[in-house]
Amino acid sequence: MKPEAGGLAADLKGWSWRGPTDQARVQALLSAQGVTDPRQLDVWVSLGRQGRAALQTALQERFPGSVVHVMSCYKPLVCALRPRVEGWQAQPPRHLHLRYPVLPDAHPERFLLEAYPLAGWAAQLGSRFTAEPTLDTLPEDALPEYLLDVDGEVMRVAVPVRQGHAVTGEAIQRMTGRIRVDGTLTLDFPTAFEALWDAYHAWLEAQVWPDTAPFFDVLRVTARLPAEREELAYDHEALDLTEVLAEELYFGTQEFFQRRAGVEAGSRTLQMGQIIPLVQLSTQEVGLEVHSGSAAALAPEQPTARLPDLQRLDRPPTPAEARHWLGTSPAGTVAARSVRGRPVWSFGAGQGGLLVTGGQHANESTGVVAALRAVQELGLQERAVLPDAVPLTVIPLENPDGYALFDWLCREQHPAHMHHAARYTALGDDLEYRPHPHHERAGRVAALAGEPRLHVNLHGYPAHEWARPLAGYVPRGFEAWTLPKGFCLIFRHRPDQEARAGALASFITGELARQPDLMALNARQLAVYEAHTSLRPYRVIHGTPCLFTAHDTLDGPLVLLTEYPDETVTGPAFLLGQRAQFAVIQAALAWLERSSG
Repeated sequence: MKPEAGGLAADLKGWSWRGPTDQARVQALLSAQGVTDPRQLDVWVSLGRQGRAALQTALQERFPGSVVHVMSCYKPLVCALRPRVEGWQAQPPRHLHLRYPVLPDAHPERFLLEAYPLAGWAAQLGSRFTAEPTLDTLPEDALPEYLLDVDGEVMRVAVPVRQGHAVTGEAIQRMTGRIRVDGTLTLDFPTAFEALWDAYHAWLEAQVWPDTAPFFDVLRVTARLPAEREELAYDHEALDLTEVLAEELYFGTQEFFQRRAGVEAGSRTLQMGQIIPLVQLSTQEVGLEVHSGSAAALAPEQPTARLPDLQRLDRPPTPAEARHWLGTSPAGTVAARSVRGRPVWSFGAGQGGLLVTGGQHANESTGVVAALRAVQELGLQERAVLPDAVPLTVIPLENPDGYALFDWLCREQHPAHMHHAARYTALGDDLEYRPHPHHERAGRVAALAGEPRLHVNLHGYPAHEWARPLAGYVPRGFEAWTLPKGFCLIFRHRPDQEARAGALASFITGELARQPDLMALNARQLAVYEAHTSLRPYRVIHGTPCLFTAHDTLDGPLVLLTEYPDETVTGPAFLLGQRAQFAVIQAALAWLERSSG
């Protein structure tokens, strides 16, 4: 019996919390302050578009003679501009020039990033977009603000933030709720989004945890928040505070236990246990339930129905589909077992060839499909016996426990969320960095013993913005991945292999340049990315952004990591991604065949 992703067999600890909605907090604060007949009322909350509209109606009914504005404290400029962008379709502006604030205890480009996807909207409209920081010192009682010049007309959009601290102890600027009455009385309050996180963090701090890891087997955190998803009419972007909260719950919990264990923030080796955040959209309820226990067992696996064509697959395969392909493809062996007992399949063999791995981070699923295609289409059995063929070993799904969780979260929370909880293993670590006992990693360890000349490790990253507004906004340790920038390649090499890494990059990117849809994606996303951040960790070769790093301790001479923006897409974007990943595998084989080694 295999454990069910997301389930618990026994409740060892349980805790729940309920809090008021933003609507209730605002109404109560206004009553407590004796506000009766304001001329103007400005309110910032953590609600979706419909929730903000409902609160504005309620406040307008309460204060019929007042001018009432209800705005979002998360991405306030984007929320303010969304209706205007719709109106600009008929007559687009020529030039949008943004001045964004820079504050102490904040990433210098935090508010430029928070203005995303303004440059994308401008590109769709055919408008020019430029930006510059505002370095003026603000009066103590003044709100930082954006100044957006639209063909000479200046919009001012306030940014409600307050000083706070991340779980790591770092001082940050944190989004917050705010009420301003007649431009003079300012009332800050924790939004429901903040209060829920703060209550959970306080609970973590109050518990008596084991002295050493693992601290639990499964820690499941279920939250309910009335903040509906708001599509932004650009690429895969949406304002979705349920997704943002899930990210805060996962990484905030991870950072809490890293700090408690005395390891560096962002460490990928700590085996704290499996954290499962589930954030559900509610109508009025703000609530949280936390349970820890052992993983539950599920019913025996059911046979799959009709299987789709892998070459045309435009979505992540279900775990049942993946199990069928893995279990019925020829030349496969169970090279390892996951922590929960799921098989890790390996295909092919041989010394000094190509190793392909997929699904290390199980929420990055285009690579899983590409690796499955490699098993089916690239003649692994023939390569093992032909004297001049490059041997090929493929491990399509290295992290099956994470993949089961990914599938469960896509069904239970939202199919377009990033689901970074599924990035990690059931132990809570990243399997690439796991010491003995290896569990899932044993398959890779065995394949690396064959001394492959090249290891292609298929990955993905968020297809839309990744933000952590309660931890300083920019995700700690993942600063280069907060915005999509096309299909990226990372070349890791031993110091004496720099020239070969460059030659490999030139060849692979040359092959990818034959795909016009992929090149169009790269060009479009890179242009918008570069308009919202000055971070340029890559150089563009034949239209593909490439990163190079030298390592003394690599398991092989060359490692190529692919990064397609696939968290989490379906349809044409997924199909483009799995085909691009497969093209890299084909190009890597061709390069090895042509090179002397």
